[in-house]
Amino acid sequence: MEIIYRIFFFDNKRWVFGSLLFALILLSPIFVLVFNFFSGSTSTLQYIVDNLLLDYTFNTIYLITITSFFALLLGIIPAWAVSNYNFFGRSFFDIVLYLPLAIPSYIMGFTYIDILSYTGPIQSFLRDHIPFLASFFNKDYLQIEVLGILLGLALYPYIYTASRISFSLTGSNYINVSKNLGLSNFQTFYKVILPLSRPAIFSGLFLVIMEVLNEYGAVKYFGVNTFTTGIFRSWFSFGDVNGAIQLACILLLIVLGFFALDRISLNKSKFYYQKNTQTNKLTKIDRSKSYIAIMLCSIPFLFGFIIPFLFILNNTLESISITNFDKVFKLTANTVYVASASSLIIIFVALFFLFVERISKTKLNTYISSLISLGYALPGAIIGLGIILLFSKYSLVGTFYVLLFAYLIRFLAVAKSPIKSSLDKQPETIDDTARNLGLGPANLLRRLHLPINKFALISAFVVTFIDVMKELPITLILRPFNFDTLATQTYEFAVEEMIPLSAIYSLVIITLGSVMLLILKKFIDKQTNVS
Repeated sequence: MEIIYRIFFFDNKRWVFGSLLFALILLSPIFVLVFNFFSGSTSTLQYIVDNLLLDYTFNTIYLITITSFFALLLGIIPAWAVSNYNFFGRSFFDIVLYLPLAIPSYIMGFTYIDILSYTGPIQSFLRDHIPFLASFFNKDYLQIEVLGILLGLALYPYIYTASRISFSLTGSNYINVSKNLGLSNFQTFYKVILPLSRPAIFSGLFLVIMEVLNEYGAVKYFGVNTFTTGIFRSWFSFGDVNGAIQLACILLLIVLGFFALDRISLNKSKFYYQKNTQTNKLTKIDRSKSYIAIMLCSIPFLFGFIIPFLFILNNTLESISITNFDKVFKLTANTVYVASASSLIIIFVALFFLFVERISKTKLNTYISSLISLGYALPGAIIGLGIILLFSKYSLVGTFYVLLFAYLIRFLAVAKSPIKSSLDKQPETIDDTARNLGLGPANLLRRLHLPINKFALISAFVVTFIDVMKELPITLILRPFNFDTLATQTYEFAVEEMIPLSAIYSLVIITLGSVMLLILKKFIDKQTNVS
């Protein structure tokens, strides 16, 4: 009754009702998926529980654990060094440590396995020059542990970004107090700064976990059985839609568990984190410590970007004579088109929901905002399956519109984050003043919030563009007939063991992603004013 009252009996009720209806539309594929789960066969579910559930659960959790460990290690330590110490190359590392995000995790996996293979550069060099070491490196690298390390290299920037901003905004007061109490630099970091930054680090870790759950290309290539590969196998290999639905719903429960933990972490952030007005001053360190800082920052950048980039570039140059550049240009155009179109839609939908939440001032819209954020926590396989079940009767599956709808569900939360940060900085008094001047909600949004939040909208566009460009599961499932992107072409060549032919498509993805990330870094600095 309270919800009904809040919809119909306060100002801006049309906007609130519109946001509620829109949210239900966005969540409809999930509703359909859950409905089909309860109406499906129990025999298939029993088979999954008896034969597959333990293996899928163990592999998924084990992969998350390994990836999280290396992502935390590679993300937190460089972030602390860059945020607090003045050393040679600091500004350079502060820029380039974001760049591994430009390399999709499946490309990272394909590339390193090719580097480490028997015919790859490492083993070939050892056989020719250091034969006694060659046998030591001649191993099967298609192991879940190796995959976890590579995913950590690809995903650590999520934790680096969150930690970097948190460490800078914590300020110097806490550090000065801890030093006055006799704590060393390490004790200050471990006992003071790290606990204060825990919610921010957890938010970055949550993104890492969600990316691991969504991962398909690299996991399939490594032959690791997870829920995502199981959904694809049941659906496309065996034609068992019911089994795919039940696996998707089990994975949905796991995702909701992680989502709940993330919400708890965010709620605790009000207690743990208090931004300081006094920004942290960089500490000058001697030459030996500078070398250590440079090394700590170089490792993730070297292995997360430089090595795979140079290897892909070399493969591109070696295969350039047989490269179909017309196809490269066509797929680049397809990728830019679908990423730009979907990103534009996503940022304005995100602004709409956040604007309604701002003007309604009700818990209802806070709940709506949280619900639509669930999309990013859902692996692409779940969203794709739900959309097919929803639209299969209406001949819409395989159209460009359905693909855009799937991207909207998946990446709406990505666009919300920078826009919400910008909106929260603006006092509500400016809204009150505008309303007193006769501006209604539509004009308030168009004439005030669009111009004020333009930098946040650009940041949201950039980060969404990158994510859509790299997205693989949704694109594989829902793309229109004969519509390929750089991501799908890279994957198709890689699974056919034609890594050199995939190099040019990987290189274009990395180049586009790197340029967009450098743009994003500039806007992040403007938004946060980190030192």
